Amino acid sequence: MHRHSLAIVLLALSSAAQAAPAEDIGHWDGVMVAHGAALPVAFDFSAGAKESLAGRFTSLGQAAMDYPLDSVRDDGKGISFVLGGGITFTGARQGDAIAGHFTSEDVSGTFRLHRAPLPALPYATEDVSFRNGAVTLKGTLCLPRGAGRHPAVILLHGSGPETRWGTSRYIADRFARAGIAALIFDKRGSGESGGDWRSVGFDDLARDALAGVAMLAARPEIDPARIGLHGHSQGGAITPLAATLAPGKIAFLIAEDSFAGTQHDQDLYRVGNAIDELHLAPDEKARAMHVYTLFVDAARGAVPMAAFEKAAAPYRKTKWYDWMGIPPDDSWIWPWARKTGNFDTLPLWRQVHAPVLLVYGEKDALVPVDSSIAEIGAALDTAHTPYAALIVPGAQHNLTIQPEPGNHFFWWHQAPGLIDTVVAWAAMQTRR
Repeated sequence: MHRHSLAIVLLALSSAAQAAPAEDIGHWDGVMVAHGAALPVAFDFSAGAKESLAGRFTSLGQAAMDYPLDSVRDDGKGISFVLGGGITFTGARQGDAIAGHFTSEDVSGTFRLHRAPLPALPYATEDVSFRNGAVTLKGTLCLPRGAGRHPAVILLHGSGPETRWGTSRYIADRFARAGIAALIFDKRGSGESGGDWRSVGFDDLARDALAGVAMLAARPEIDPARIGLHGHSQGGAITPLAATLAPGKIAFLIAEDSFAGTQHDQDLYRVGNAIDELHLAPDEKARAMHVYTLFVDAARGAVPMAAFEKAAAPYRKTKWYDWMGIPPDDSWIWPWARKTGNFDTLPLWRQVHAPVLLVYGEKDALVPVDSSIAEIGAALDTAHTPYAALIVPGAQHNLTIQPEPGNHFFWWHQAPGLIDTVVAWAAMQTRR
């Protein structure tokens, strides 16, 4: 789930004693309550394979929609469903209600669910597939109802394995409600899509997105002149690459929390901030960052591997070296870093001519906010490209608002009004 997914294990005791009982199936609305604060949530259960159950989780406050549960099981003594581990719910069902307690490493409280009608969507959803060479990508198209050729947006993924569900599904929902068709898809090697993102560079990921553009442009419901891209983090860096690979085909670009400059500089900035959690003395931090810099440089081919190994040898048993998680020699990370570590976004931004919206969280610790806006903005100015930049107060890299350690508890949540602002900007760019 893209942006601090809510991992859940739910165990609800039931009086039913049959496999996949009908009373489990349906839509359940409810709340989780901790320290007096309520978080609205929803679960949807359906019949799975071989009399099993399947389920999905939604929390609109946390910008998560239709995220698949790992497993759902009714063993006759109770119903259990798992989403990634982390929060465990135990409760009892009475009629059309389930209530009980939940616990996790960080918080515990109560929950209650009740059966409710499935909310009707003001748009249609359609499973789609498209190809980039030998790789088939699977996704979902959220298509506004009504006649006419609609503008559209394709959502690009952040780093690592990502599917179409969770945050992407929520963002697609907001675009579709505003009359903009939204294509979400499983990143190659994730979910139902073929291929492997770990074995390719950013060019291939950009061409995956462009294959989606071509698929949309061929549909009679979509206006091919009004198809844009929305990417977060790594996806935001890929948006200008896709635009330069298909000049004139992209109508607008939305890049959230994206780095300016090189991938390797972004990684050093990220680790330089994260290592502060170890509370190292200044000289020890300097040594650690020197070793990590050599690792990054060796991985991208800028220095010989021997230079990194020689510098790292005296520190391999230190706490900070273990914390860095340097991969073993046979890890996929080494060849992948050769393909991606020298990637530079600024030459690409200088070639972008479609309108751009830059969005950053004020408290982003993975990319430098002010300099990223300044450098990308200067590149766009060189191209005489219109752009707007937005810094979201109090937001982290994933554009959520998180409670500070030691302060009063509240449920982390999406930045208020952000997605509506982003969608409104896209609507302005595609207005006819």
